[in-house]
Amino acid sequence: MPNFPFTIRQLEVFSDLCTTRSFRRTAENLGVSQASVSSQMKALETQLGLTLLTRSPGRRPSLTIEGRAFLDDLRVFESAGKVLSAHRRNAPVPSEPVRFKLLVGQGLWDDFIRPRLDQFLIDHPHISLDFDSQPPDQRVPRVLEEGRHDFGLLHVRAHLPVAPHMRSLALLRGGVYGHRDLAWGQPIPLAPQTIAQLPFILPRAGSLTERETLAMLEKYDIRPRNVVCHSPYFDVIAAMLDRGIAVASFTQALIPPAMRAHVIQLYPLDDWRLVWFRKNHDNDPCRNEVEAFLLRNVLLDPHYPAIEIHHPDYIRPAA
Repeated sequence: MPNFPFTIRQLEVFSDLCTTRSFRRTAENLGVSQASVSSQMKALETQLGLTLLTRSPGRRPSLTIEGRAFLDDLRVFESAGKVLSAHRRNAPVPSEPVRFKLLVGQGLWDDFIRPRLDQFLIDHPHISLDFDSQPPDQRVPRVLEEGRHDFGLLHVRAHLPVAPHMRSLALLRGGVYGHRDLAWGQPIPLAPQTIAQLPFILPRAGSLTERETLAMLEKYDIRPRNVVCHSPYFDVIAAMLDRGIAVASFTQALIPPAMRAHVIQLYPLDDWRLVWFRKNHDNDPCRNEVEAFLLRNVLLDPHYPAIEIHHPDYIRPAA
């Protein structure tokens, strides 16, 4: 382990100061004297050899360039610490198995959760998880509102409002995706008229999802002329994209990482949003373990193609 040039207490003081911008308020928040806060900050800057805050009489302290960079890295450090702390068993193991029902998006289940589920079940033999795998569907928030599921982790179109019982975790690109060979060497993005002539895969015929998809395409002046098939199964659609059979309205998160070198965005559409649902927000250790398992295996996975992450505990380090 490295010999850190700071203490956890110094980081705590610095983090609170960045929020309050007041030595007095930070002292009150941490239950120490204002002199102690000043001493901790001076020691931290001395040990780092940097000036993190500018201080002027009568003015709030402000971050220097080095201070902003240190704060960014501190957020990553804090997130890693919370992930490590989640391994702590802070309550007795229940005598009876605890069962939870989860509604999870197909791509999330196939690529990010199921591959790691075996280890979670080994580490938590007292927790039983029943998964429903669900393709993206705008009716999902209403399904979760009915209360039959304990957790939900799904993709919805970003232009729609987030339901009050759900939380936005990340933003992802949406578009028409297909094999790069279908671009025929043309510059990408292709023109809407060119996209409309490509073979298309649409969701189940006559379904609400199909109507929403066609409305989204028409918004961008894309009216598919050649629909080769309909399928509600996004893993099947991804496999067909990989074979170059057709294109589809997709989010990149539904394309397995191994396919992304050749299944590409041919035209941008509205983005998608990753949303989170937890029915019970108490501090139950078993529920906390399940939440940590789901979120870290998606949000901290470098293959999860988020363009923004909105959860402060799961910010990935810059590449």
